[in-house]
Amino acid sequence: MSVLDLNSDLSIRNQWARQHINRAIRQDWNALLDNSDDSSELGSLPRIPKTSKLPCAPAPQISAPHDHEAQKPRVIKIGVIGAGAAGLFAGLVLDYLNSELKKGSIPLSFDYEIHEAAGPDRVGGRLFTYNFGGQRDTHDYYDVGAMRFPDNPVMKRTFELFGRLGMEKTDLKTNPNAKDGSLIPYYMSPNAPNTNPWCYNDINVWGASYQSVQTAAGSVDPFQVNTDGSIDPRLLKVGPDEVVKANIEPLRQALKEDAEKTPPGDKGWKMLMEYDTYSTRQFLGTANPKVKLPKDIPPPPYNYETIEWLETFNGGTDWYDQAHSETVLESLDFEFNPETKWFCVLGGAQQLAKKMEERIASKPSYHNPVAAIRTVGKMDVRLDIVNGKRSEFRHYDAVVATTTLGCLGRIDTRQAGLRYPVKQAIRSLGYGQSCKVAIKFSHAWWIHDLKDFNIREAGLGHSDLALRTCVYPSYNIYDAKTKTAVLLCSYTWQQDSDRLGCLMSTSKDHEEKVAEEQALKELLLRDLAILHTNKQTSEKDLYNLIKKSYVDHHAYSWTEDPNTAGAFAFFRPQQFSSMWNRVIQPSGDVIIAGEASSPHHAWVVGALESVVHGLHSWMGTNMTLVPELKHARDILGKDERGNPFVGLPPYMDINISNWHAVMGVVNRDKHLETTEGADNSNLLSTVLSHFDVEVLKKDLPAR
Repeated sequence: MSVLDLNSDLSIRNQWARQHINRAIRQDWNALLDNSDDSSELGSLPRIPKTSKLPCAPAPQISAPHDHEAQKPRVIKIGVIGAGAAGLFAGLVLDYLNSELKKGSIPLSFDYEIHEAAGPDRVGGRLFTYNFGGQRDTHDYYDVGAMRFPDNPVMKRTFELFGRLGMEKTDLKTNPNAKDGSLIPYYMSPNAPNTNPWCYNDINVWGASYQSVQTAAGSVDPFQVNTDGSIDPRLLKVGPDEVVKANIEPLRQALKEDAEKTPPGDKGWKMLMEYDTYSTRQFLGTANPKVKLPKDIPPPPYNYETIEWLETFNGGTDWYDQAHSETVLESLDFEFNPETKWFCVLGGAQQLAKKMEERIASKPSYHNPVAAIRTVGKMDVRLDIVNGKRSEFRHYDAVVATTTLGCLGRIDTRQAGLRYPVKQAIRSLGYGQSCKVAIKFSHAWWIHDLKDFNIREAGLGHSDLALRTCVYPSYNIYDAKTKTAVLLCSYTWQQDSDRLGCLMSTSKDHEEKVAEEQALKELLLRDLAILHTNKQTSEKDLYNLIKKSYVDHHAYSWTEDPNTAGAFAFFRPQQFSSMWNRVIQPSGDVIIAGEASSPHHAWVVGALESVVHGLHSWMGTNMTLVPELKHARDILGKDERGNPFVGLPPYMDINISNWHAVMGVVNRDKHLETTEGADNSNLLSTVLSHFDVEVLKKDLPAR
């Protein structure tokens, strides 16, 4: 029976992920046995019952320890594809292991090479900051990719990395000369009486939250969207964000009830599994007698107009196409504390990437695109690197592929040894679209020229205009009026991103790109004027002010970036439960890492976690071949407070990693037997020679 424990130190998302990892291991192990001859020793091994917890994995067969002083040091070569957050972090982790192994006089070390298709200006991948130029104190930049970091338990490893890199928390108000790379407060919304603009259905209202907007408008429907009365007035009164929270409450209650039972119940697990079969749109449109909401909030099914209202105010157009389990887990993840503090990186989030690049011993090779991954033997993976007429082959003991799945799908992996479920996931796991457009102005007119409506505490502008969300930077709120200033005037997702992205030029020459984006520029200047209209300043006056203040702009669509082919993982129904758990299993000596390989996709912490668990599992796969890997694996598995380089992520434990090690051997040897023309009978010797299966026999009844 699968159980989710609301009182556990593990978040519900991590428990959810762990259960699906276990399920994939059970299914894959049982399939291996089912396809074996019952008369063989492999065929006689016990299956893992559906109702059983994951048993102890077969332990790696390791030879007697060597005399370290007499032994010749073994150098493990690792190839890393991509110099994004995961690729750079892989370098830091391997450097850390080298340091610790040297301290212990262990005859083992790691050499690594990082291959990046883009140029050095794009180190960090989706940690990308565009700088308009100018004096440092003008803060003339914006984050095209990752831009904000909540300091909560989920992001613990990211903040530990900040600490290791000397990226300290400060405040520009008290420390105006803080150095680039410092962490400064990021304001999601202003404190009263400060406000942000809201504009829907061509109606402007100013407020700090939807509830304050209702108060300011004197109506439960401040934007008059309920034109035909289709939306229940009780829902309108509560507000779109609270309606969605209320629909998550039944799961929370089920989890509480499960925790009070002895043994714990599985009602919450079953409910979340059901949610995973729906998109959020489908869930909200379907009657579910199990969902009991507070008396003043009517439950689903909601009509089309109601669901559109909820989506429009809570996300981008088509945002509710994601799995409802994702919507629920995201909400639960960020309810640790409503007082959670958010931070951004002074100088831009790419400072994190640059600081990692400075620290790693082996610098990335840029303009080095990988064309093919080929597993040619045990601990022998070849990368084909082709750039124009130049080509070379590089051999490694293992490869860590940190590209987005969209880019990995363009690499020739026919001989990489990937199983079909992994190939299927590479092709079909959802990625979200996203666009950002920033404008550099002669001064911060939104802070200084809106009179009583000056936006002094950053926050967000909300609208159904083409620009959708306007992000007021937190790093220039204390700059002098005479300074130039950058405004992230449009941040869009999904269909909104596609609609705006079609106006963006693909030219690499900035002046030419800006010239080709005149329609985009004019649209955004108009939308900015509409959004910021208020009782003291007309739309016409605002337009003239904004147009006169315009200096330059930069627009970016992540869907059009050939080195990402999408912005972030955006799982659709059943993808988390059925595909993700296969992606994270080592395919022999090929490790797929990156934010999509973590339950916390779309966050930097997901990229970091994926590297640690991927390397840990791979080392278990190969300890029979290289016994010294046990020392490195023990270091990597040690949980040490404040150390981002070690400790399995919460959704993993040592037993899961050991099982992944077993499946890594099986997956690799299946591939090698196929390419060498052998049959599956050799899998018997593979499992028996690498692992001690007696522990499994003791833990489970025989077949």
